[in-house]
Amino acid sequence: METFFIKFKAGSLDLSAIITTAEQYRRFKVEMVTNEKDPIILDRSSKGNWEIVERGERTLSDADFQELERAIDHQLYKFYSGKHILVPTDFSESANNAALYAAGLSKQLKSTKITLYHSFESILIPVSTGFAPVGPGFTESAEGSSTKINALKEELEKEVLPETKVEARNDDRTLVPAINMLVQQLRAGMVVVGMTGKGKLARAIVGSNTIDLAKNCLAPLLVVPAGLTFKKIEKVVFACDLKEVLAFTPVHAIKTFVNALNASLLIFNVDPRKGDFDPDEMKQLTALHELWDDQKPEYHYIDHEDVVKGIIAFADEKGAQLVVTIPRVYGFIEGLFHQSVSKRLAYHTHLPLMFFRSGF
Repeated sequence: METFFIKFKAGSLDLSAIITTAEQYRRFKVEMVTNEKDPIILDRSSKGNWEIVERGERTLSDADFQELERAIDHQLYKFYSGKHILVPTDFSESANNAALYAAGLSKQLKSTKITLYHSFESILIPVSTGFAPVGPGFTESAEGSSTKINALKEELEKEVLPETKVEARNDDRTLVPAINMLVQQLRAGMVVVGMTGKGKLARAIVGSNTIDLAKNCLAPLLVVPAGLTFKKIEKVVFACDLKEVLAFTPVHAIKTFVNALNASLLIFNVDPRKGDFDPDEMKQLTALHELWDDQKPEYHYIDHEDVVKGIIAFADEKGAQLVVTIPRVYGFIEGLFHQSVSKRLAYHTHLPLMFFRSGF
């Protein structure tokens, strides 16, 4: 569930509204004041069609409702089309490379802003009893942080479109909560991080905190392999399972992003099953097509004993530049980032991975 603010016209009036989303951005509660007794309730289909469920206590005309719906659509498009990209950095080689990748991506998306962020004190590392701050050797002064982040800002300004603003921020907040705060405050629609590296951000990102961030980040998370140079994204693989497709697929968010890229979409299901789909899987296949057929994607279904390797091999075979998945799918993140499978990490470092939480 997410809350954001919009402005819209109702006749000659300029109105503001608080929008609270639910059910994978299919239901919207609209309030003119907080905790309104009788709010407006709207439903939006996966194909973008609106339905008024409750008109609320406001006397809005049908034309006013259309303006309201257009205003919500506009905000969702701005968020999920990558118009504002947040790039956390620890100034490691991998993090700097991810920032350059974000700059290249911003050209394709025609982003209006990139915000660089550095947490110079409060990176946490996992311990047996929870999380603990890293030692003094991993921290950095505020002054040193400011110098480095401004240097990176100047470097990125040379790489982006003239109309794209690059902003730099640094503070001593804990990394993951700080990222989510900034996403909410700045309405950043994408977070870009490096996959590997020697810096403190890499230690936080690779391992248990990657799983935490991918599952809980309030914006889609793009993880960039070390050394990867940006290439125009023309093919996107969406790796999905066949479990509760309607309930858990963030279809609007993924569609908006893929359309903003003007890329083709390949929907891919890989499973270690042997034999045909069972009745429930057939039902989920029908739901999958219901959600995605209007995009005219390619659908592919294969058996593979190793799901992660199956996904990456398929993306390579099709010449895709990006793999998109949902953190709950397959245990994909755990399989990819668990520290005990570092050799597999190296195997996978050639593909960028984008995670959309099921709540989007």
